[in-house]
Order: sequence, then C-alpha cells, then structure tokens
Amino acid sequence: MTPIEYDHSTSPAKRLRFDPYVLDLERGCLLLDDSEIILRPKTFAVLRFLLENPGRLVSKEELFAAVWPNIAVTDDVLVQSVGELRRALADVGPRLIKTVPRRGYRFESVVYADPTIHPGPRDDGAAGASTVGDVPAPGPPSEPWPLALIPRLDWRWPAVGLAFAVLLIGVFLTINRAGWEVGTDSQAPSAKPAIAFLPLVNLGADSSRDYFAEGLTQDIINALGRFRGLTVMSWNAVSPYKGNPSSPAEIARNLAVRYQVEGNIRQKGNRVRANTQLVDANGQVLWSASFDEALSDVFALQDAIVTQIAGTLAIRVTQVELSRAFAKPTGSLEAYDYVLRARPALQKPDRGNIVQARAFLRQAIGIDPGYAAAYSSLAETYFIATSMGWAESPTDFLARAEEMANKALTLDDADVRARVVLGRIHIFYQRYDQARTEMERAIAINPSDAGGIAGRGNILLWSGQTEAAVATLELAERIDPELNPSDRFTLSLAYYLKGRYDRAIEQAELNLRKTPGAYFNRVVLAAAHAKLGHSDDVARAVTVIRRLDPTFDPAEFGTKLLRVGDLDHLRDGLRKAGLLAEQSAPR
Repeated sequence: MTPIEYDHSTSPAKRLRFDPYVLDLERGCLLLDDSEIILRPKTFAVLRFLLENPGRLVSKEELFAAVWPNIAVTDDVLVQSVGELRRALADVGPRLIKTVPRRGYRFESVVYADPTIHPGPRDDGAAGASTVGDVPAPGPPSEPWPLALIPRLDWRWPAVGLAFAVLLIGVFLTINRAGWEVGTDSQAPSAKPAIAFLPLVNLGADSSRDYFAEGLTQDIINALGRFRGLTVMSWNAVSPYKGNPSSPAEIARNLAVRYQVEGNIRQKGNRVRANTQLVDANGQVLWSASFDEALSDVFALQDAIVTQIAGTLAIRVTQVELSRAFAKPTGSLEAYDYVLRARPALQKPDRGNIVQARAFLRQAIGIDPGYAAAYSSLAETYFIATSMGWAESPTDFLARAEEMANKALTLDDADVRARVVLGRIHIFYQRYDQARTEMERAIAINPSDAGGIAGRGNILLWSGQTEAAVATLELAERIDPELNPSDRFTLSLAYYLKGRYDRAIEQAELNLRKTPGAYFNRVVLAAAHAKLGHSDDVARAVTVIRRLDPTFDPAEFGTKLLRVGDLDHLRDGLRKAGLLAEQSAPR
C-alpha cells in the first residue's frame, strides 16, 4: 500500500484508506471492517475528491466542477452530500471533514492508496516548475507515504503542483536509499540533517524593502523548523551571510550543515518573483525552482518553497507538523508588513527600537485584531524591556507580556513565541514546573526553535541539572549563535557551576561585548576569575560592578538556584572575589 499524489491522466488507485475506513473505487463503496456503508453516487464522488486532496482547502467551485460538471446546482446540494458523509463516518465524521466557512471543505486525515499508479514527469514549461539534481538509484521506501504529505500547496499554481508531485514520488524513493531517513522521535538532534536557509537577496530597486526579504526568509526558517526531521539554523545564524557571499563548503563548515538554500526575491508592483535552489556542501544543486505570483499570495509562496524542500530531503512529517508549518498567519498583507518591520528590534533590541517595534505591532493589531503573531511579538517587547532593565515597572510590563502572550494563544495555540514568553515569565517568578510545560510545548511545535531550547536549558540550570543545562544551551547556541543576553548569561553560569571557569569567562565577556548593558555577566566574570586566581581581573570586574550598580546585593544573586550545592559553589566564588562577606547570605 503506497500513498501517492494523484495524476488524473492515469488510472486511479483501486482503494483509498483513511482512519478505519476504506474507499473501494472499483466496487464504488465505503467499507468499515469489510462491512459496506451505502453512499449515493454523488456523495461517493464528493468523498473521493476530498480523499484525493487531503489536508488542503477544497473550494466549493472545485467540488461542483468535479462532481457536477456542466450542471447548475445550489450550495444546498453540496451541503446535503457533506452531511450524508459525516453521518456515514459516524463519530469521526465532523473531525475528518472540516467546513471552512464561505469557502469550502478540508479533509483532515492521512490517506493511503494502493500502489497502482506512478505518475511520470511532465514539462509544463511554466514559472514555478522545479528541477532536481542527481540522486542515488531508487530503492524501496521503508514505510507507506501519506497522500497528505502536502496539505496546503496552492494548486492554483499548476506547474508548481505538478512538478512537486513528480519530484515527491521520485525523490522520496531515491533519497531514502542513501540512508538519509529522518524524522523519527528517537533520533538525537545531531543525527538529523541540518539545513541553513540563507537570506533571500532583495533584487528590487528599493533597498528600504530589504526587511521584506528578511522577513520572508525568517518565516520560511520558522516553517521548516517545525519539521522534527530537520535541524534548521536560525535567522541569527544565517544573517551574517547577507551581502557576504561564501562558498557552500565554507558555509557548511562554519554552520555544520549538510544542506543550504540560497535565492533571491524581486517585488515589482503587486507581483513577487522568487528564485531558490537547494545545494549540498559541495555546491551540487539538488533542487531549484522559480515562482512569479501576486503579492497577496506571499504565504502560498512560502508554503511552496517549504514543501518542496521537505519533499526533496524526504522528510517524514506528520499531518500536525504540516498544518502548523503552513498555517496562514493573517489575511492582511499590510498587517504582515508591520510585523516584519518590528522584527529587527526583537532580534537586536535597544531602548529606542523596542518602543518603535511596539508601535508597529499595535498598528498590525489595529488592522487585524485576530493576528496571533502580532500579539506574541508585542508580548516579547514587554518581556525584553523587563529583562534588560528598561521597564518603568517590571511587574506591570510582565503582566502586559503575559496578557499579550495569552491573547496570542487564544488565537493560535501553536504560536511558539507566545509559549516561550510565557515560559520565561514563569522562570522569572520561579514557577519552574509551569515554565517547563510551556517550553516543552514550544519545542514540540518547533523542535528547531532556539528560544524554546534555551528556555529548557534555563529551567534545567535553575533546577540543578547543570550537565543537561550545558548540553541544551550549547544546542541552542549551535542553532542560534546570537543567543540573547539572558540565555548567554545562563550558559556562562552553567559553565561556572561545572567548574569550566575559562568557558564561563569566555561567554560572559562575549555577552558584554555584544550587550554592554548586561552587567550581571560581570558577577559571573568576577567569580570565575577569582576561582582561577586572576586577582587583577577580579579587581577590574568588582570595580565596574560597584560603579554601575551600587545597590547590587550579592546575597540575593543566584537565589533562584534550587540545588544547595550550586548556590554554595557560586557564593564561594563571590566570597573569593570580595563581593560577599564571609558570614553573609544564609539560605
């Protein structure tokens, strides 16, 4: 039994399987445990069309054309057929057939087909066609493939859809033989192929629109990150290559990745043109594609790129992962544009740009009050201001951050940024169990999200699992070399607690070079130098601490550590540095 994509120019499969049911196309009946469920012919045809297009929105117009060609029928006829189907499918009917108000229906299940057709390549010669480089000889797949592998590829792009259907079948067969099977839960992150999606180059005449190309790149990175079969480098990892051409071999070596995607984008009027290609470390092109679409279809463009990359790398993905990766964030391009304008401040914040970002995000919400990502980004601005010491009232700012994050989750419970912000707020208040719940949910949604992984590392550190904290924070740093100041401080402290004082100093100094205002790193710096007997360095660090923060209370520093031995170890360094009196700080 082999799930495949349909090419209606060939003979159809004989049986389609989904959940406990089988649709027998030869006998024209629906079966449950070999018992026949009677359906009217047109209702049978509706079900068949939905099964042939699982996971994507099927419009009413498509159903009318497929089931009632050249016949004028009303919506009521279709509604009756769908109602009959749901009743025939009993308890699972409403879950399997979802109504999208005023638009159509979506079939929510993986569908398997007997291996009776193998569509061959067809060259439409249109924009959107894709090509695949040399791959090993075919071998049998290790398990069936679902028809629902691509749930939301916009089939208004006929060349893209056909090219990918061909690509999917051929490449899925071939790459598995090379031993690249990925996506099982048991695999360690290092066992998964790593990919870097390099910044799309803006070829437009207006350089002020660079943020649009950057934002599109970031959203594709986030979508790819939701496939647990891949480790995806963060925007911060790839952004140094913007305007800095490097060879595939150099990028592969620097980022420790197996694959790279490079490309460009040109926005002209209300059209967007994109060219992308997937290469390996040797520069061999594995796949390339060109797209030319209306600006209003920018989200469909993202979907097509992500889907084709996943298909080319033979990533096994679940329906949940796919639906999350291809969820359309907003119906308003203007609101999306404001969110993109706010992102640079979230990545490299300062007092001024974080306020400007907040204004952009409020404008986005004003345009689309149902835009979850705008709320979660707004929550992040309040949390960043608090963690950096810029909040007039930390308690009020954290309350606003929590409110905005919860609002985002009411709109989209798979919003990773909202989960991470809530987790960090829980860490701030030492609610580690609740923090762990939020971080684990974020990582389940996007296993390559460095913020969620680093949040998990924070919890491990404060809970006394220092070895695991170091490994987790190092993984986060590999995905995102530009760790935020709080997470890099945590990594520095973790190294200190493991007795790796040189590494603790290295991370603290790096943090201070990148963020001079992150003064709390100087405390770890002083303690680590004291442990190594670097008296001059200790004196310099202590002098700066006392000048910049005369109210610093060493007895309170590190009290979030739950393991007594960790707190004692830290306080021993503070005493050696002269920051803590011998009899100070009873627990």
